Amino acid sequence: MEIELTYRFHLTLATLAGLTFAALPMSAAADENLLGYTVGAETLPKGASEAYFWLTDHSGKRRGSYSAQYLRAEYEYGITNSLSGAIYLNGYRHSYDCGTVGCAGPVGQGEITGSLHRTQLSGFSLELKKMLLSPYKDDLGVALYGEVTYDTVDPITGEKGQGYEVEAKLILQRPYLDGQLQWVTNLELEAESWRPQAGGGTEFAVAPRLRSGVSYRFAPNWSIGAEGWIDAEILRPAGESWQFDHWDFFAGPSLHYGGKTWWATLTWAQQLRGSNEAADNVSGLHLADHERREIRLKLGYNF
Repeated sequence: MEIELTYRFHLTLATLAGLTFAALPMSAAADENLLGYTVGAETLPKGASEAYFWLTDHSGKRRGSYSAQYLRAEYEYGITNSLSGAIYLNGYRHSYDCGTVGCAGPVGQGEITGSLHRTQLSGFSLELKKMLLSPYKDDLGVALYGEVTYDTVDPITGEKGQGYEVEAKLILQRPYLDGQLQWVTNLELEAESWRPQAGGGTEFAVAPRLRSGVSYRFAPNWSIGAEGWIDAEILRPAGESWQFDHWDFFAGPSLHYGGKTWWATLTWAQQLRGSNEAADNVSGLHLADHERREIRLKLGYNF
């Protein structure tokens, strides 16, 4: 039954992406996301607005049946020609059956136990993005990005609690071939806290990350790309000292369509390597905080 539901979800996602791409008009919009995860340096023009919808499907733990969807609805506004701000509403859908052994971690000390099938509104995020150099006027685009998030749902387990996150990015974008080829890199740093509703104290984490990708426009309004990222997490569990938790490396392709007022990006990201939490962090795959693969669909509308 779980396999059938998963298949139907992926078929629905693919159908939605196909219908969306087919319906989009021709031409490109400012600040459209050419890649699913690595963002460019451009901001919206002053007075312009954009609405986004994100759907990220996560699946594949070490054991059991696990699926989660991260949902985001965003409104972005151009404050000036080089400064934009945005607000997000965040939610999660969890569907897993992990039993007592747990979907991750070593046998006997399993992580993510029990079962959950629930959709929950979690919280909100606020974002500011400042473009320092334009990728088209200055050849190299440079931007600074900051985001703060308040969450009431654990994105991995779906458990209730209270969490805060601060994320900072240095964004670099370099166009080639008169803009037909785009190279984008993000240097990121996240700091977060989480206090479960069930008790147990507050844990803190710091995660540096490097993302990079390229996007090539192979036909009018159509681009194909590839991106990857590597990150690590340093964790301070409640009542304990700071310790290394994990590292992981993801990569995969993307397809983008940009119209005059609409754009859409579909990305597949596979975990290729990571620290194996079930075997004392030897090289393998990290399947506690992350999954084997992610599929992200982003839709944007400019107005």
